[in-house]
Parts: sequence; C-alpha cells; structure tokens
Amino acid sequence: MRTRALAGVALCAALAMAGCKKKKKDGGGGSGTGTESPSPTASASPTESASPSPSATVAAPDPALVARGQYLAMSVAGCVGCHTPMTPQGPDMAKMFAGGFEFPEKFGSWRGANITQDKKTGIGDWTDEQIAAAIREGKRPSGDRLIPLMPYLRYHSMSDDDVKAVVAFLRTVAPIENAVAGNADLKLPRPELPKPAGTAPGADPLEQGKYLANLMLCVECHTPMTPEFMPDEKKVFAGGLEWDMWPPGLGTGKVFSANITSDAKTGIGKWTEEQIVTALTTGKRPDGSMIGPPMMFFFPVWSHMKPEDLANVAKFVKTIPAVSNKVPKGDFKLGGPPPPDGAKPPG
Repeated sequence: MRTRALAGVALCAALAMAGCKKKKKDGGGGSGTGTESPSPTASASPTESASPSPSATVAAPDPALVARGQYLAMSVAGCVGCHTPMTPQGPDMAKMFAGGFEFPEKFGSWRGANITQDKKTGIGDWTDEQIAAAIREGKRPSGDRLIPLMPYLRYHSMSDDDVKAVVAFLRTVAPIENAVAGNADLKLPRPELPKPAGTAPGADPLEQGKYLANLMLCVECHTPMTPEFMPDEKKVFAGGLEWDMWPPGLGTGKVFSANITSDAKTGIGKWTEEQIVTALTTGKRPDGSMIGPPMMFFFPVWSHMKPEDLANVAKFVKTIPAVSNKVPKGDFKLGGPPPPDGAKPPG
C-alpha cells in the first residue's frame, strides 16, 4: 500500500540520526549470506544479540544468518521505518522496532507494530514459524489476517532461507515494552494467501533483480491504486500514485510517483542501468535534478546494498514493459528539518 513508503521518513531519519556511514559490504544477493548494515540498537551487532535469547535452551544463532537478515531488514526492505515511532523531533531512537509509528489515512489510521523481543507488547512469545507466517502470509498467531499495509503481498515471494534469516535477526533485537494500539478502524481488504513457495531466485541477474526489487517494494510505490485501494494491474510500475498526507513538519503538497517502466517518453526507458543505480543510491536523475520524497528517504538505506544487488535491480527495471502514462507534476514543498544527502523537493 502507498503509505508503506512514507515510513521511509522515519527509517532514513533514524539512520541519519544514528550516524550510520556507508561500509564495505560482503553480503550476497537473493540467496546469499548478507552484509553489514546499521545496527538496530546501540549495543547490538549483526553477530551478537543485545538481549538474552527467547529461551535458555535455544542455540546461538548463526552469525552469517543474522547478518543476512539484518541486511534484508535494514538495507533492502527497511523494516525499521514502519516499526519505529515518530516524535515531533524525529524518530524515537530509543524505541527502534518498538512500533507506534502512526499515520492517518482516508481509510483510517495505521500504526506500526512492536516487533522487538518483548514478550508482553512485542513478538517475544511468537515462534519462529509464527513470525515467518506474519512476514510472508500476513497471518498472526491467532489466525487473524494482518492489514496489507504490512506488505506481505510482496514478502510472500521471500525465500525460506531469507525469511529464516530475517527471523534470526529479529531475535537479536532487544525487548522494549511499548504497547501499540490496534488498527481496528482501517477499512481495507485482507487477502488470504497460499503457503509461500519459498524458493530462492536462481543465479540469473534478472531473477535476482526481480526478487530484490520486490522486497524493496518498488511496485508498491510505482503502481497507482484502484478505488478499492488495490494496485491497478493495468498500470504496474507506471507511476501516478498520489501522496498528499505527510508526517508533521515534513512539508505540504502532493507528490506523484514516477513512471519507471521502459516507456521512452513518460517513463525511464532512456536511462542506463548505471543511471538507475545512481538514482537509487543518491537520488540524482540523469539530468542532475534530485528526486523528492518519499523516495529520497530511502537513498541512505539502499546505498548500503551490495553493488551486485543494485546492478541486478537495475537490470530488472530495464526489462519492465513500457506503459505510456504521463504522471502529473507534484507541488510538494519541504518543511521542517532538511532532507538527507542534500536532496531537494520536486518542483
């Protein structure tokens, strides 16, 4: 859903406030072992838990598995964005992953859940299998369905190995007691999905790129919605998705997502793969202009992706079939704190 991308505001502000710096990566693609990325807590690292394991009898997690999970959760999918509360001064760094990020929408207000290892208000009592089911099937331990603002429609394609890695990483997140109100007023369909195939992408760069782009939720932002708040299957990746509501202090006005199909006139068909990678990691278009929100808040995140992964995503984007769809120009004006990396609002 479209508001999933807005949580990138919290995500990248959190990373910037944490002072994360780009590091040399040694992780893999869709079925590899992961890379370094910003630590979820001040005391946690990709290879060391910041809190006791859920059970004294549980063996220590494989460091490579945890690193892969952290790479996916922090540098690809950006889970911390939706699951970190926002204050008027910015994201609450003391409560990373503790939920409470709230956003009002036309169909109700949604709040990110507490996914720390707290047993009372988080997911500390959930089994590994239950966490995996929530990620890929949108199913709670009770059997209730999650609202698809949690993008399980996309994570459904996550491989068995990768979902195990994400779960292993979440087990290292220190428990934080933070009760989050439910999302009872949201009027959205809650689709039921079959059991995920769980297969990893092959070695082909296009397969790897498609897999990662799905986890990056590219189609979520760049596909307009129907009146029923479902993706318009006739305009997949063709842009035009409208944002007109923002967290307090960010700015005012509307933004429309870009057409990223291979259409040469209304899309990015003339962009090279290298230009696509530059746009993903720095926000610079081929003409030198800067991409505005919400995408600009993901650049510090995706810049931590392995170069091979970014190259594969770019290869996949270049294969997206052309759809002619001229997207309106937004009128968003930035307000509040300056954006990261010198990015400027569109206009």
